[in-house]
Amino acid sequence: MAPEAEGSANECSLPSDNVPDAAVPPSDDPTVSLVEIEPGLAVLFADQPPVGFDVIPFEMMSAEAGRGLADKLAIASGIGNLAAQGAQAAATVQGLVRLAPETLQALKTARPMTSGGWNLGSLVAGKGKIAASVRWAPVTGAQTASILSALGPAAALLALQVQLASISRRIDENVKLTRDVLQALHEDQWTTLLGLHETTMRAVREAQAARAINDHIYAAIATRDPDLRKQRLLFRSFVRGHIKALDTDGPSRRAHIQKNVEQILADAHGMLMAEWSWYRSQVLRAGHISRDEANVVENERLLAELVADTQREHTQAMEEVAGLLTDLERQCRLIAELPAEWSLPFTTKRQNIRDTVAMAEALAERVATLRNRPHTQPAPLDPPLTVFAEAVPDEVLRILRWAVPGEEPLLAIADVNLDRLVGDDAYLGVTPTRLFISAQSAVRKQGTIERDFPLADVRYVRFRERDKRGPVLDVITTDENIRLTFDDWAGSGNGLEDSRRLANLLAAAMDLPESERRTDPLLSGGSSRKQAITP
Repeated sequence: MAPEAEGSANECSLPSDNVPDAAVPPSDDPTVSLVEIEPGLAVLFADQPPVGFDVIPFEMMSAEAGRGLADKLAIASGIGNLAAQGAQAAATVQGLVRLAPETLQALKTARPMTSGGWNLGSLVAGKGKIAASVRWAPVTGAQTASILSALGPAAALLALQVQLASISRRIDENVKLTRDVLQALHEDQWTTLLGLHETTMRAVREAQAARAINDHIYAAIATRDPDLRKQRLLFRSFVRGHIKALDTDGPSRRAHIQKNVEQILADAHGMLMAEWSWYRSQVLRAGHISRDEANVVENERLLAELVADTQREHTQAMEEVAGLLTDLERQCRLIAELPAEWSLPFTTKRQNIRDTVAMAEALAERVATLRNRPHTQPAPLDPPLTVFAEAVPDEVLRILRWAVPGEEPLLAIADVNLDRLVGDDAYLGVTPTRLFISAQSAVRKQGTIERDFPLADVRYVRFRERDKRGPVLDVITTDENIRLTFDDWAGSGNGLEDSRRLANLLAAAMDLPESERRTDPLLSGGSSRKQAITP
């Protein structure tokens, strides 16, 4: 479990059940407890924070409010009872720790060791030295609801602290390349966008310095609310327009990108600036409301609603821009692998596709960081089964890396022929969930996969060998009967063995679901009448 920090050398690793005994954390009782209060963010309880460990203190919250919040969280999570059980001395809350995206990703595939309902791990300092043992309480599903319910109004203050910590450490970085494009294409909006960004950032810095959000600090934000909402709605509409335009077939998607790539980058960056300026204003508003002690009861309900609505709207907006940038980067990388005539024109400088890929990747990485997610890309393809007269051309695998839907591995690829009046060379590919068929020219020249089917739709597979000729492969799906043939090289030796294995792989997916099964009394014998045979 690695707390994300600039220059931090510490991480918390959780061993899986398959780790050898030598790698298991020390048997001493853990000296540190981490209670996750939302995915990727935890409260640290310890007598002393581990040396060099990056901890976000409770800021902009009175000492009394901070102590009350810590007490309620300790009781709700069970830490308050640990001392009575002899498991841990009375620990104090040190602050918040953000878990690195890589840790969250690893925990999806590795199961930690557990004891008494806690996950066990180690805090690892520089050069791999174990600094302290740790208990970690992951808060998910019903457990999350239970703890937040027990916190009551304090949950809103905790959510506020989480947001302020995230904003102050992560949003002040910008991607210069796309920012220049944004300024050039949205010159009429640039001054307003930059003004809102700087105003809200200054208010956050002032609030952190004052450890409060008073009337003087919030006044600058309150007057900008109409502009904040206008810019947010404007750029979000631009992004949604691109998302709609890209929700089509491959050639149309790439045509839109080739024509509008700089506009997509500018609109996505503009949305990020507008969205986070609005988000900061909402967080600052919540902090300002929490200071109104004269209307505590009404404000508790108002805070809870404000925090919930802000988180929901912000999450949806960030998912939209992240999806757009993921698709953009993928399509740009695909175009970069195609013949030179498919390179993208970019602005008056005619920058090449490689520059465009770098810009898309930089912006996608920034969005991933803001969402506390890893920035991932499909791994290079290395199919274990290849059915070719010789090796699979390298450029085909590079193109398919970005053309195959999703990020699934390619299990098999074959050089086949479409059974048509005028036969076409084609590629047949198989992933863990899908199969695809496409003319080789469409793949190599345009990066297009013409047809793909879920393996769940495969009903029957027939493989037939032929004397002195390549075999025939029939694949019957719910909607189509597909006939493919192999060239003569697949009629014997390794070619025949590989093509036969490909047929077996597809046959392993054959299934007739219960909803498609039929019965008839003529076969079941329910209404058959035995006829007496007379001489």
